[in-house]
Amino acid sequence: MRSGAWLTCCRPQNLDDLIGQDNLKQKARIAIGAALQRGEPLPHCLLTSSGGGLGKTTFATVLSNEMYSPLISTTGQCLVSATDLRNILIRLKHNSMLLVDEFHGIGRGAAEEFLLVLEEGVLNVNLGSRGAPLRIPVPPFTLIAATTQPSAISAPLTQRMGLHFHFDFYSVNDLKRIVQGIEAAWGIEFDEAVREAIARRSLGVPRIALRHAERVRDVAQARGLTTATLPEFEFAMRLDGIDHVGLRPDHRHVLRLLANADPRPVSARSLALALGVEIPTVSQVIEPPLVRLGLMIIGSGGRRITEVGLQHLEQAKREAK
Repeated sequence: MRSGAWLTCCRPQNLDDLIGQDNLKQKARIAIGAALQRGEPLPHCLLTSSGGGLGKTTFATVLSNEMYSPLISTTGQCLVSATDLRNILIRLKHNSMLLVDEFHGIGRGAAEEFLLVLEEGVLNVNLGSRGAPLRIPVPPFTLIAATTQPSAISAPLTQRMGLHFHFDFYSVNDLKRIVQGIEAAWGIEFDEAVREAIARRSLGVPRIALRHAERVRDVAQARGLTTATLPEFEFAMRLDGIDHVGLRPDHRHVLRLLANADPRPVSARSLALALGVEIPTVSQVIEPPLVRLGLMIIGSGGRRITEVGLQHLEQAKREAK
């Protein structure tokens, strides 16, 4: 079985299995219990986070299981027009849940149609010259809008979400528990020191922790081992270019570009051109952990490396020798 399939089968299926995010789980339990007592769908939910990989999609699955509701999934990029949205909504059954990942990417036409659906529970189908629009009732359902860019969603749409769940970064202990939970499915054991090391280099993100764990597992199995130890971990991190705090080569490339330009600020466009990626990749994927770790700052003039960032580059250079 491929590793992606392993991770899918081992994802939490209910709130009790979900590790971390305790405040979020408590809020969900209260809302679910109240909705089930009333015999109503869960209120529409907005799931936000400061980056990907923090469990929004998994949480949507957990909500559907706890509510005994079918879950239909799509992405904002697939909902450009009102017609795109209608093609999804007409398939919904009573009390279904509709997960729209990257909700900030929906088109203007779909967003306007969503406002009508969430406000009045109907689809407005234009019949052209044949008369007034046809209003088609939509069965009661729960919209789960997941996004890393909540500011890109219009205020009217945001205000129609009854529940807001914000996902925080995970603690080292929670990440260790997540890694330990996957070991049995893989048929391999990690030393406690390996779990600790993986958790500390995962930038607080479960998806990254599981990716590191996969690489360590691969090295251990290639060496014919049933227990992964620190040598396997260190070798796996060197292969992927992961440094002592969990930064990838593209993170360090950005820091070097900023260091070379110091004290002049550098724009996101310049960084994107130097890296050969899109500007959103720089601003939404590469930069956030650098800012969170205090390695760079973003001001009105652009990006600058900090003293901590310069020290990190020096240490990374020593480790590479």
